[in-house]
Amino acid sequence: MLAIIFTGFALCIAGAIGASRRMVVSSECETFGRLWTRAILSEYDIHLLDDYSIMAYFGNDDDVTAKLDSYLKYSTQGRLGAHIKGANADLTGYELGDPANFRKALRLGFAGNAASEIVNGRGREYRDLDTGEGFDEEGRVISNPVVIDTLPSHGTGGSVSGEELTERARSAGDENGLMGMLSGAGAEVVLLEKCFDNHVTKSDDKNHLLVNEWEYVIRGSTDDEKNYRAVRERLFIARNALNLVALYKDPAKVELIVSIAETITPGPLGAATQLLIAEAWAALETEEDLEDLYHDRRVPVLKSPDQWKTDISSVLGSDKVKDKLDDESRKLLEENQGELSGLSGKINTVTQFSEGLNYDEYLMIMIASLNDNVRLLRIMDLIQINMKYRYYADFNMLEYYTGVRFTIEANGKSHEFEDAYK
Repeated sequence: MLAIIFTGFALCIAGAIGASRRMVVSSECETFGRLWTRAILSEYDIHLLDDYSIMAYFGNDDDVTAKLDSYLKYSTQGRLGAHIKGANADLTGYELGDPANFRKALRLGFAGNAASEIVNGRGREYRDLDTGEGFDEEGRVISNPVVIDTLPSHGTGGSVSGEELTERARSAGDENGLMGMLSGAGAEVVLLEKCFDNHVTKSDDKNHLLVNEWEYVIRGSTDDEKNYRAVRERLFIARNALNLVALYKDPAKVELIVSIAETITPGPLGAATQLLIAEAWAALETEEDLEDLYHDRRVPVLKSPDQWKTDISSVLGSDKVKDKLDDESRKLLEENQGELSGLSGKINTVTQFSEGLNYDEYLMIMIASLNDNVRLLRIMDLIQINMKYRYYADFNMLEYYTGVRFTIEANGKSHEFEDAYK
């Protein structure tokens, strides 16, 4: 009987020891697992963080599994005395190249009122590349097919028309309207303002492959000059339409146009000449507006009469008007040039004003008007392009991760671990 009792006690003690050992092993695995997730996440790329405030680490399932196996071997050797299988990492769903993950990473990296920073607190520097008439020779073309094919956007189309910019600009004619529009774009506008250049202003002194990065977001071409030209064309269309509206809202200018048209084209055809003069005047004013924008000056969205910069004499002397007139009208124009030009004295003009939007803000209206996914993917393109240009020739966002997930099997029990940057 005593032998049976002692045997029973021994079995109970052995069972308790075994259960305790399993509990210790399980507890150790949980503790080490949480530590190892932090160890993996701590290997974030310092350049991504410094340049773009984005936390992500380079790796893949096999690399992370190999690291975890080495951690297992070091941490459990001679300590747990348990049957532990190797780790198994699965990083699916944490790729930085996934737009949803990239957007989360941006929100972690950037906070605050994006719109007010852009409208009121620009820390950007005027570049003075050119007058807006030509194109800076630093512009580049990305021609490597591997670089192009691996861009996150994969050539996704979509842009903003000049007509859409016109309507958007009219609704963002003041500071409050602009801030409301930019707020919808979230952290992306802060990233653009702090990290990327455009044709007029630059964000920092780092190396940028493309000169016109904001313009790339709008147009999406791998040819730097095409992006510049496309944006300039949209600016011209928008400003020209807005100037026509402002011109026809000014009774003095309308009266002047009608008087001149009746002088050089009497009769029913005078209406066509009125339209020609109005369009030429608006176009001439638009050229002046673009000159101001490319010199980082502000241009009102819809001008008042005292903000108009050009006069009728410049319009009448332009080839745009003369080339479209018939011979008789052209002759009458030349005969009455002095008298007609003198009529412009009816209208007072000024050349300096402080109200309105600058180049950055007009472009931000276009950028905020883009489809959300198109805008985000092209920003991702720019980061990948610059990371290749500055640091790693083979940089690819799909090889960087914002979180980690893995399992460890010990004594037949699976322990799952998952964590991400917060």
